[in-house]
Amino acid sequence: MGRGSARGAFAGPALLLASLAFALAAAEGIVRVLAPAAASRIEYPCFYEPDEALGFHYLPYGRGTVSGHFEIDHTVELNSLGFYDDEPLPGSPGLRVLAVGDSFTAALNVARDEVWTSVLERELRARGYPDADVVNIGLDGTGTDVHLELLRRYVPRFLPQVVVLAFFANDPEDVEVGRFTRECYRGYVLSYQTAEQQGRLRARVDAESGRRGLRWLFARSLLARLALVAWEGPRTLLRLNFVQPSRAELGLTPDVLASRADRPRQSFEALARFASQCECALLVAPVPARRELGASLELARSVARGLPLEIVDVLPGIRARLAAAGKSPADLFFVHDAHLNAWGNRVFAEALADAVSWPPPRGR
Repeated sequence: MGRGSARGAFAGPALLLASLAFALAAAEGIVRVLAPAAASRIEYPCFYEPDEALGFHYLPYGRGTVSGHFEIDHTVELNSLGFYDDEPLPGSPGLRVLAVGDSFTAALNVARDEVWTSVLERELRARGYPDADVVNIGLDGTGTDVHLELLRRYVPRFLPQVVVLAFFANDPEDVEVGRFTRECYRGYVLSYQTAEQQGRLRARVDAESGRRGLRWLFARSLLARLALVAWEGPRTLLRLNFVQPSRAELGLTPDVLASRADRPRQSFEALARFASQCECALLVAPVPARRELGASLELARSVARGLPLEIVDVLPGIRARLAAAGKSPADLFFVHDAHLNAWGNRVFAEALADAVSWPPPRGR
């Protein structure tokens, strides 16, 4: 074979490889421009620690990254109590409000000064309470039973005039399913209910550590992410650092859930007893849901029917603000995440400030 023939024999494969490399590079560029949510990494901050009464709590001064769907990506820093808030004011401010709830109150997916509790604090200060202090003790992934435990722990400490329990439509289900323990293990947040489940989750994470090549590829190529997510599913540990047993693994059969159906009502009854003994005004403030703004309100009224609990309706204020801004309910929420975005947090806080008859400042 002559030199020309040899050159021709290699030209075909080389051209094919070059064309393939160009096509992959072009596809990678297109994916980066489009930034589909499926190609995003979803990251939870690793500052969870087991808690005997609550299931888990955040670590004081915890710090971590929250990201997801290319619409959330920032650093979260907790205060000395282990909550996503500024330090509470010392002493007895003119108006102290204690806010408790789930992920809609913890609100780790927005900047700290955009959380509705921070906005409410600024609103109250502008409305005649110059030293108002709204203390956020929200804890994601929790239901009303855990919120009551948080109130038992922190109401005696802060002696608030007003307690706001931000109720969301999935809180009764969280009560029925039961409390979870969470821990940080090798960069993953493990969420489980039994030691056996903990062992299985740790084993999954240990096995994942052996896939270094895929993790390297996943970290560098969005095109590879799409392919791996399509192959392994959206909850692949390459993409998500939060691991929890499936409903089947948790044993949540219809019969089991039916046997726990009275738990949400029992938690509200316990909440009403706490409210009757608290030297404070305890308000239940349903948080709007993306699928139906009034879903949380309807469910709260249903579960609390006949109980001496004050339920605050913020929907008129929210709808008025939507109309004034020419926006739709969907604009309150992230596009791919069901939580309130920064504007949604602000609207909820302003509507809550309007809907409540706040007590006069201490000392007046």
